[in-house]
Amino acid sequence: MIWAICAVLTLIAITALIWPLVAGSDAIDGSDADMAVFKDQLAEVEREVARGTLNETEAEAAKIEIQRRLLAASKRSAIKEHADGPGLRAGTTAALAVVVPFTALGIYFALGSPTLPDAPAAARIATADGEHGDTEMTAMVAKLAERMQQNPDDAEGWALLGRSYRQLEQYSKARDAYRRVIDLGVRSADILSDYGEMVTATSNGEVTDAALDAFFAALNTDRDEPRARFYIGMAAAQHGDARQAIAIWRDLTASAPQDAPWLEMVRNQMFEVAQATAIMPMTVEPHHPLDDAPLSAPLSTPASAPANANTNTNVNMNEGQQAAAASRPADAVPPSDPDDITSPDVSALRGQFSGENMEMIQAMVGSLAGRLANEPDDYNGWMMLGRSYMVLRNADGARDAFKQAVSLKPGELEPKQQYLAAVWSDTDLDAPGPLPDDLKSAAEDILRISPNSAEALLIRGVGEAKAGDVAKARATLDAAMATTPPNSPLAAEIARRAAALK
Repeated sequence: MIWAICAVLTLIAITALIWPLVAGSDAIDGSDADMAVFKDQLAEVEREVARGTLNETEAEAAKIEIQRRLLAASKRSAIKEHADGPGLRAGTTAALAVVVPFTALGIYFALGSPTLPDAPAAARIATADGEHGDTEMTAMVAKLAERMQQNPDDAEGWALLGRSYRQLEQYSKARDAYRRVIDLGVRSADILSDYGEMVTATSNGEVTDAALDAFFAALNTDRDEPRARFYIGMAAAQHGDARQAIAIWRDLTASAPQDAPWLEMVRNQMFEVAQATAIMPMTVEPHHPLDDAPLSAPLSTPASAPANANTNTNVNMNEGQQAAAASRPADAVPPSDPDDITSPDVSALRGQFSGENMEMIQAMVGSLAGRLANEPDDYNGWMMLGRSYMVLRNADGARDAFKQAVSLKPGELEPKQQYLAAVWSDTDLDAPGPLPDDLKSAAEDILRISPNSAEALLIRGVGEAKAGDVAKARATLDAAMATTPPNSPLAAEIARRAAALK
């Protein structure tokens, strides 16, 4: 029964959207509905992770796809008539900027199904070339496709067909339709970004050179086009240049309207890259992809960042902090208070940043710590705080932060690995006596989930050697070496430990 009701509702929605174009009349805008659905989908991903029905890898894939759709839905303007090519009906295009054939079923198709309650959300979101079986809906799109064969020079029709295919998750067909629009002479930023998105979608999420060409062409038409800037940053991240990605995303968030529906999503993506690479976004200068300045240069002076560049944390020094910073030498370390979590010690950054930049970093980390005191269930926040403390060489703070993250997601490997690293950073493995209990328990906790973890095996082997069980220690270290890349620092450490066994 539920599918019958949904089918009727969806048929009404798709008919209202596509039929007016096929018949030559106006339509209505579905972008607001799209954005609401996509925001709900992001929330549902988090709920599935919390329920344990979705792991972090699946969740990341799901969020990237939803984020792509949210960016596309948030900025749809009319496709302008091209002076030297076929014209597009601007009014109709604006109204049909985002076709929403599955608005009524968006959450079901992307994140859940009445008949598939346990299917992973990521798998459902990533379904390529569509598995939506409703023949009525596909027939409507097929009718539009037939119309385009009879009117191959109708750029507007190809644009609508591309969007329809995209909503059906038939990405290769959507890509080809957008290519036709471009070949017909329409090179608006929206269309170029649409095409780049579909090239990315048909490349398993990789921002390829062809996609980058489209995104840069979009920026040459509209410097502010958000999707192009987002994906160019994603390309940098995929190629291992986290600083470049963060620089681009900082510039994007700094220039975005504060009510932009995609702003939080971009910040979260930047947050995740920063967390994974232990880079504080505040230490990276915002950069637009079209500008010639170095993309990976850290902030050297506060003046090099725009006044509103602090977009990841919304932390700014108050007047008292600014006055205190101005009264100190340029390279002075700002004072800290061990009893105040909002005033962490940043002396480990001495020589790397100016005093005022250290003040800003202190404010950022302190604000995050203060917020988490009131929002203790923020897993990502605790992970970021732990990494921040590691950069500040605050092993105790990092250990406590990662321990909290472990408690929030006890089945996840990453927080356990980070907790082990924090405890290890404050432990001398060569000190006489047994290893600390918290270090040994951290390693064993990891091995219960990941039996081949080289770091955890190394800790276990060292503990066995200290306990006098040389044979067991040798076997454990051999197992650790077997899973470690040769010529790596970890391999050298394992070999050293094994050679020292007697």
